[in-house]
Amino acid sequence: MKRKLIAVTSITLLICVVLGNIVACTPIPTTEYALFINSTEGGSVTTPGEGMFTCDEGTVVNLVAEAEEGYEFANWTGNVGTIAAVNNATTTITMNGDYFITANFVAVAVYDLTIASTAGGSVTTPGEGTFTYNEGTVGNLVAEAEEGYQFVNWSGDVGTIAAVNNATTTITMGGNYSITANFAP
Repeated sequence: MKRKLIAVTSITLLICVVLGNIVACTPIPTTEYALFINSTEGGSVTTPGEGMFTCDEGTVVNLVAEAEEGYEFANWTGNVGTIAAVNNATTTITMNGDYFITANFVAVAVYDLTIASTAGGSVTTPGEGTFTYNEGTVGNLVAEAEEGYQFVNWSGDVGTIAAVNNATTTITMGGNYSITANFAP
């Protein structure tokens, strides 16, 4: 009797394999979870979007948050345990439960840098005039002397200029600044 049962079982499995897909014969139950996504003022989640999404267990979902002008992405908050990088606007989340997440944005301060020069040269990078930068931006400064002149220094709001005595240097924007490139014969 035991031999017949084994033989029948083997034939049934063989027929199932030959006749079609085993998964189709015996479906594997899947668990679905809800992913709720929203954002704060200053941006939105473009991938997969905002709202509620249903995902199978183990699914890796791409997340992309985009800031509006004057804002920058800060982080993801909520059920962030399976988010690959909570401080990156582009990341992933692995679905192992119901998750509520929020993309957070913060306003970026914007400052003006006004640049001028004395006789005998000019500022070639970024140029002369008024330029607008986000807070924390490191901007390049390049001053070039005319023939018969030499660069002396930068003057004015020079507290965040890396090297005030160098014609080529940088400035870190942390406020509204006015600077001058000084030249001498």
